[in-house]
Parts: sequence; structure tokens; C-alpha cells
Amino acid sequence: MTSIGNKTVLANNLTYYVNRSGKTQKELSEIVGVATSTFNDWMKGKKYPRIDKIEIMANYFNVEKYSASKSLA
Repeated sequence: MTSIGNKTVLANNLTYYVNRSGKTQKELSEIVGVATSTFNDWMKGKKYPRIDKIEIMANYFNVEKYSASKSLA
């Protein structure tokens, strides 16, 4: 899968988990330790987070790191 494909998959999964959590992007960006604009870029598939940030999000959403970047479909 290409880098662009990975960004899209992560963006889709992140959107799913954010909606499921009921938290705002601002709240989650504070939990992850990034600017809200960075978190928004991840959700739009513009940027891809570092592995340490993926791990924080995976732990928060109680999913495997691998699941965060693997298609849910």
C-alpha cells in the first residue's frame, strides 16, 4: 500500500474512533500531545502521525496499533 493509501486508511479509522469516543478533536489532540491542527490533518489524511502518536491513540481507543492503520472494512 502506498503512503497516500496509509494516510487515507488511518484518517478513516481515526474518524471512526473519534466519533465513537464522543470526544472533540481538541480534547483528543491534548491527550495525544499535538496541536489541534495536526490532529485535524491526520483526520483529513493530509499527514501521517509518528508511531509513538499512533501508539498513544491506540492505547486510548483500546485497539492494537496495527488496527489503527489497517482498514476496518
